Amino acid sequence: MGKLGKYKFMKKYKMIRKFLPDTRTATLSNIKIMLGLYKSVYLKPDEGTGGHGIYRIHRDKNNLILRTGSKSRIFSSLNDLYTSIKNVLTRGKYIVQEGIELLKHNHRPFDIRVMVQKNGKGILDVTGIIGRQAKRNKVVTNYHSGGTPLPVDTLLKSHLNDESRKRYIQLLERLGKDASTVLGKSYRSKRAFGVDIAIDNKMNPWVLEINTKPDMSIFNALKNKTMYKRILRYSKIKG
Repeated sequence: MGKLGKYKFMKKYKMIRKFLPDTRTATLSNIKIMLGLYKSVYLKPDEGTGGHGIYRIHRDKNNLILRTGSKSRIFSSLNDLYTSIKNVLTRGKYIVQEGIELLKHNHRPFDIRVMVQKNGKGILDVTGIIGRQAKRNKVVTNYHSGGTPLPVDTLLKSHLNDESRKRYIQLLERLGKDASTVLGKSYRSKRAFGVDIAIDNKMNPWVLEINTKPDMSIFNALKNKTMYKRILRYSKIKG
């Protein structure tokens, strides 16, 4: 399943439904509907990885601003905007997703990756959690698109006090595990899930995507190697 298939599958489960941002096929009509519902939307390849080929559209007074990478273009109508990227959207399957205004640290947005892996008994454990801060002026946080890996505690310091931070990180870990448990019902042979979680300005968490072949190297970028060593240890467990 691509992003849309995973979204539709997970939406069936009450425990995770409210954490999923609205996601649809990126047709002109769907983009128009969603821009009427939300301040911004993201266009993403249904099966893309690494933050490549992602566009952000948001309204600014009477115009629409299209961003990709660190570049912006202004359009006076959705038809003009759509025409400019139609070839990209029709060449590969794209989704349109409700835009979540990411929480920021030092004026740069960030999101969270929760690593969930099966232990020797086949039970899912949270083995790592890390923050990914976007490169200046970029719309994506992905490590391989210039995002900076940072401890979650560091990123949340300007938003929560010590005790609240600890509880909130536990909440993120639990959400990552719950999301993996749900998707794992369809991916029974998978032993690892990388859950990407956005946090909005009201501190609400959103499950943006779940990777069934998560990159473990990002955890090696932290000074403290405890999580990375645990993740490697779990990756060697045979199913």
